[in-house]
Amino acid sequence: MLVAEVTTTDRRKTRYQVESEDDIRKTREGYKIKTASGEVLRFSEEEVESISVTEG
Repeated sequence: MLVAEVTTTDRRKTRYQVESEDDIRKTREGYKIKTASGEVLRFSEEEVESISVTEG
């Protein structure tokens, strides 16, 4: 299982399980992450410092 770690501009880090790197997309509105449980999360481009994917 892969883990996406989202670091927001206020330096908080949150981890989400994803099935593949394709579950993380950059959209016109920001970023969209589909978690392994099927939940869809959206982040604006301004609130995201970085997104990394690791094996977890």
